[in-house]
Amino acid sequence: MKTGIITTGVMLWLTGTGTVFADSALDAVNMGLSKTSVFDTPTPQPYSYSSTKAGKAENLPRAYTGIPPQVPHKMDIYLPITAEDNQCLDCHEKPDLIGKQKPGKSPMSKSHYLDSRNPGQEMSDEVVGARYNCTQCHVPQSGAPALVENTFQSGK
Repeated sequence: MKTGIITTGVMLWLTGTGTVFADSALDAVNMGLSKTSVFDTPTPQPYSYSSTKAGKAENLPRAYTGIPPQVPHKMDIYLPITAEDNQCLDCHEKPDLIGKQKPGKSPMSKSHYLDSRNPGQEMSDEVVGARYNCTQCHVPQSGAPALVENTFQSGK
């Protein structure tokens, strides 16, 4: 009996204090760092990928050394890229041109001919099998506006 009275008293006390905490709750606008509602769905501005044919496009400069270059030409006709059918290799698999400038055809870098799982090996004449999925690292250039402010500056 005594336990029931104590339990009832505690429950009433918690119910009464709950209203104090409810008054200090955050609304949807003040929940995160953004000053918009968490329930808003932002709609990015439309953009398009390059429609330039392969070999005719200008490359964008790289933001820093070591970053994979962006694809400056139309890509939809080369998709899907699979291990059995990779049309990127038709133009870019040129190990004899590594380190040389040739207009229109950029050879893949030396790293594409070395298997990082077997350090110390010699460079292969063929692309390492783990490198067939080009779009895993290389993305098409587009005129997409930045979604958030970016103050990154290249260290070049």
